[in-house]
Amino acid sequence: MNLNNIPKHLKQYIVDQEYERYTIIDHRVWQFIMNISIPFFKKHAHSSYYDGLNKTGITFDKIPSIELMNEKMSIIGWGAVPVRGFIPPWAFMEFQALGILPIACDMRSRQHLTYTPAPDIVHESAGHSPIIINEEYSNYLKLYGKIASKAVFSKEDENIYFAIRKLSDIKEDKNASKKDIIIAEEELVEAKKSQTTPSEATLLSRLHWWTVEYGLIGKINNPKIYGAGLLSSVGESQNCLSPNVKKIPLTIDCINFNYDITEHQPQLFVAENFSSLTDILLEFEKTMSFKNNDSKKFQNHLKEDVIKITELNDISINSIDKEICELYNMFFNKEIEAENLIKKLDVDFPNEWLLRFELYQNNHHLNYDWVENLKNYLINYNKDNLDLNNAINRALKLI
Repeated sequence: MNLNNIPKHLKQYIVDQEYERYTIIDHRVWQFIMNISIPFFKKHAHSSYYDGLNKTGITFDKIPSIELMNEKMSIIGWGAVPVRGFIPPWAFMEFQALGILPIACDMRSRQHLTYTPAPDIVHESAGHSPIIINEEYSNYLKLYGKIASKAVFSKEDENIYFAIRKLSDIKEDKNASKKDIIIAEEELVEAKKSQTTPSEATLLSRLHWWTVEYGLIGKINNPKIYGAGLLSSVGESQNCLSPNVKKIPLTIDCINFNYDITEHQPQLFVAENFSSLTDILLEFEKTMSFKNNDSKKFQNHLKEDVIKITELNDISINSIDKEICELYNMFFNKEIEAENLIKKLDVDFPNEWLLRFELYQNNHHLNYDWVENLKNYLINYNKDNLDLNNAINRALKLI
């Protein structure tokens, strides 16, 4: 995909991936997620998933380069660009209509391994890209982008977008105070209250959520996963297949179901096949203003707030723990004895589970008490966070 052909008004959202800023911890978090996700999704995701990882440039042992992803995806008629956080939905849809996948290039922290409140490269690349190799699904995405770009957006939609983006960035910022989060949450509540009647854009966003983000496909009693939100969630991808989550055959009625981005979904919709997604989209298109009235008064094109977008793009939600990064490097370079590393972790980093996992993974075959103690630590780590605890135990089973 030749990115020089991107319209000027969309280029303001594109940032430099700054690949060198990823720390050794970022790459180990990525590898951990891929190691436990791929075996699960080989069994429970749509058949396009695994092949799609390779064909769209998703690397398993380190965070992928978006530039290399773009080169790989150009072979299947798509492209990829790096962006920062949530971009406005109207811009996202225009990118999608052009066959370009915007990829938020920030990396989730190990504290937010199973869920991140801000878009990150796990969700945007390993979640969104694999199923694109399916031609029917790819066509649906592009058509959805074209139709959604014609939807009526309200000023309330714009306010909700900026409130969501601000809240997600603050929640992912480890330096943010509880007061900062509370204020941002209140701003989002107020923004949502102002929208009394859902706009066309809101209704279409629900269709997008229940298909592209949280879609299941196949048989209602044994569906496969294709939604990016599920393909990038270590916790919800397992939970969603349980009987506790209601499975509903996908129809246009899904637009009447709102969603909460901060909670596991209580119900999911199962498409019979990918062609049915296009049928439902075209059914909704018939109800849209541009189809039913020639007057341009129904076309509400929002003016981009360039200054606000630039400010948001300049916010870095990554924080580098230099001391713990140094310990990782010392461990992988074999510059510190295992027992000394454990003592250092116990004193200075009692909640650093991932380095302990790396240590156990490399020494699990040894018959020492400290190895067994490491295993017990990991098995019992943060049982209040069931998704994270489950993820760690899944990784231990793979060892």
